[in-house]
Amino acid sequence: MSTLKFCGIQDTKNNYNVKSGAHEMATNRRAKFHFDNWFNETNNKIGPYIIYQVGDLCCEPGYQVWNHTQKVYEISYIVSGKGTFCVNGDQYEVSDGMLFLNRIGEKHEVKSSSVEPLRFFYLGFTFAAGDDNQQINRLIDFFNNSENRIVYHVNGMTELFTKLFIELKTGDFFTEKMLEDYIDQILISTYRCFSQKKYHSYTLKENDIDKKLVYDIVHYIDTEVENITNLSSLSKEFGYSYSHISHKFNDIMSENLKSYYSKRRFDKAKEKVASGMTITDIAEELGYKSIHAFSRAFRNYVGMTPTAYKKWVDENKTLQV
Repeated sequence: MSTLKFCGIQDTKNNYNVKSGAHEMATNRRAKFHFDNWFNETNNKIGPYIIYQVGDLCCEPGYQVWNHTQKVYEISYIVSGKGTFCVNGDQYEVSDGMLFLNRIGEKHEVKSSSVEPLRFFYLGFTFAAGDDNQQINRLIDFFNNSENRIVYHVNGMTELFTKLFIELKTGDFFTEKMLEDYIDQILISTYRCFSQKKYHSYTLKENDIDKKLVYDIVHYIDTEVENITNLSSLSKEFGYSYSHISHKFNDIMSENLKSYYSKRRFDKAKEKVASGMTITDIAEELGYKSIHAFSRAFRNYVGMTPTAYKKWVDENKTLQV
């Protein structure tokens, strides 16, 4: 079993961990809390991985991690808030739901928003030498690929990190095996988030560029409608201005982009109402501020309240039987 030093909840100024190059931070602000766990470097092998640090950092407004050189690979998952991750002089705006990768040897710093401060999970690791495994070699190639930097709208990562944190506190006979399993899931999920990413900015060399762009927008809305709270976010996702996206969508689909989004959004709402989900849960999942706002919008679009729609669905099921 690997020996780890558990630093627990921290609210004092931290010193940067030069050995790991991870997140024991030198900052000019204090963290709201810093659940920071780092492993004894003489005994930190967990399966095929060398684990240095894993934690949960909730920043105060303006929190900053000074520029440092990465000694390990690092996965950061933005739980909430906004800020800037800087790598080798390039700046990346980050916000909730984003997954961010750093590689060994890169210069890295973090700046949290002064208005919406960051909270993010992180895992600092390398791969154990001599582990000639095809799947591990695939992961090594992936994490060494400089094109893999950031991906948006990641689901399920909070649950995986939370299970990892809980296991760190458990510390029984099976902890090492459970840690390996959760780390496997985090790394493989990260790999899949990037390798299965379907949406990208197109270059002018491609044929039927407009059709490809609109197809990806349609597919993106169909699969991510619950995570889209503002259509202007499509601009960041696809690399074009919103006006350009809206114009191309209307030309090719002969339908207004907002109209298509609303249709898919209420299709999803009707599915959830019919499944028996509570109105409160549906309103929350679809980003409405209150159940009253959701019920009003549902009635305006569908022509009946969510409760009436559920009753109608149930009655028609009975008639079909």
